[in-house]
Amino acid sequence: MRATTPHLYKMLFLTLCFSMGWNMKPVDFHLDLASKEEKGLAAPFNLNASKAKVENKKEEETTSEPIPIIEHALDKIEKTKSFQSLFGWGDNVANRNCDTCQEEIRNMRYMQCNAQNNYLEAEMKTAVESQNSLLGDLIRAPIKANSIIKASCIQMGMNTKFGVSSKTFRQCNAAGAARQAFRPCISENYFKMVNNSFELVSSCMKDFIAPGKDEETQNLDVRAVYALINIESGFHVNAMSGTGAGGIGQFTAPAIQDVNSNELNAVRISLEGNKNPLCSRLSMELLDKMEPIRPGKAQSCERISLKNGNPMKNMIYTYAYLKGVKADMNNMIFENKNYKNKFRMSEFDLNKIKRALMVWSHNTGPAGTWTPAKTLLNTFYRGKTVTNADQFIQQMQQYMQKFPASANKSSARRKETSRYFPEITKTLNNIENAVGGGTCVN
Repeated sequence: MRATTPHLYKMLFLTLCFSMGWNMKPVDFHLDLASKEEKGLAAPFNLNASKAKVENKKEEETTSEPIPIIEHALDKIEKTKSFQSLFGWGDNVANRNCDTCQEEIRNMRYMQCNAQNNYLEAEMKTAVESQNSLLGDLIRAPIKANSIIKASCIQMGMNTKFGVSSKTFRQCNAAGAARQAFRPCISENYFKMVNNSFELVSSCMKDFIAPGKDEETQNLDVRAVYALINIESGFHVNAMSGTGAGGIGQFTAPAIQDVNSNELNAVRISLEGNKNPLCSRLSMELLDKMEPIRPGKAQSCERISLKNGNPMKNMIYTYAYLKGVKADMNNMIFENKNYKNKFRMSEFDLNKIKRALMVWSHNTGPAGTWTPAKTLLNTFYRGKTVTNADQFIQQMQQYMQKFPASANKSSARRKETSRYFPEITKTLNNIENAVGGGTCVN
């Protein structure tokens, strides 16, 4: 039977929908991602090609008739495929550890926002509608089923760390002043912003935090960062403590100063040297065009506000700070001539200890981890070797209590620092058993 023109249009429209992976849930994911106005991810990555394309379009528009609807729709399909390919979201089904992840993503449910918690929605909508916003591109992008950390694990962390009525959050006005707010609405746009930001930053920063290591080691480091963020902020952009520690990584003034002084230039070099063009774009938009995060309490909104490049910028700072403390631990312990030969175990188990001390140092500071570790090595392991990674980590918890650094000697700090890593591990295990299928790593 010969198809009529209306039938052709209908079939073409359905093809367009399925080629784009159309999500039928209500969300500001427009079908004009790759329209004549060059919206979407295709435009920004190859700037020269983009400019040439725009110039060619201007010439065509002055000499040609309007594009027929079928040709225009086919053009959209091809550009959407390019959009997914450039973002690295192209192979969205292949998955080694989670056969059900694709279905889980399709079945995800999000909150209905209200007047108390919808205060980030308008800003996200503006980003989505912008032609040159990396944040908007990330919100528009689909959720990967084969991301480093499973989306279900991110969502559970966001839902469980704080209750809906918690006021451990700040809302920033146009002048940069913060006021107390309820937990933000975990809408589809908010979840995609956080989830896709963490996937992008982690993909770009994992070689920075573990240069030259194999994929398994790097992904386990990402898992450790995921577990840390779960405890620190529950993956909420605008979480802020009473002391001013703010954002995804709960950054304090000393940590910000450390990153600005010691790590930021190396981060730029690493991102710009990454073969993924999106990593260069991260550096250009968040580190080159924007000022570094300022450490003052009066500038605490710079740690949380979307207009300052968050949540991606705070995530970059989190990885950068952890890279610094990891290097400190290497210098103080694992490459120190007095201690490096004490560790007799596989590289996998040694990395487990290094990862634990790296995460612990996010709370204690490098000296706060080094002091009890040095005491442990000089006393219990005097004349002995470390052969059991789990035992060493358990002993570190005890030595945090008994032999703290001077800044952590109060009873409250002894309790907090000694329990920090075990609590992170417990929370991670609960999430992985509940929704991660045994692991949150794909």
